[in-house]
Amino acid sequence: MKSSQRSRVARQRTLQMDDALQGLRVPDRPPGGWLSTVRQALGMTKAQLARRLNIAGSGINAIETNELKGTITLKSLAKAANALGCDLRYVFVPHEALEKMVADQAMRRAREKLGRINQSQALEASAMESESLSRAITDLAREIEIQRPADLWND
Repeated sequence: MKSSQRSRVARQRTLQMDDALQGLRVPDRPPGGWLSTVRQALGMTKAQLARRLNIAGSGINAIETNELKGTITLKSLAKAANALGCDLRYVFVPHEALEKMVADQAMRRAREKLGRINQSQALEASAMESESLSRAITDLAREIEIQRPADLWND
């Protein structure tokens, strides 16, 4: 796939993800964890869930503890969710729109690149004026954002 095609696909995916995630409200994990909370909401005992999972009763304690510690595997969590009559879904919820994250990173890269160039030119007494430098940074940032170079996220 050509570079221009890859960048077009990347931009399209960014917009699709932003649309899909817009307004998404994912509740925080309950203090006791999802497994325990859903199990209790269903009125299901640990022993009953253990039978559904075909494991020893003490295994439920371990599973619920592992969920709280963040050490449970997705596979185990999916099995437990299924035994509770639920689907497991996980999602990355960006702090801000992905498109904005890309634009901000492109702006950082443009500032770095043109800042270095401008500094070396300053030593030669031909540095860009502030307004010209600002326009050049904005233009380069837009170009970087559109092209999505492979090194965009190299920090």
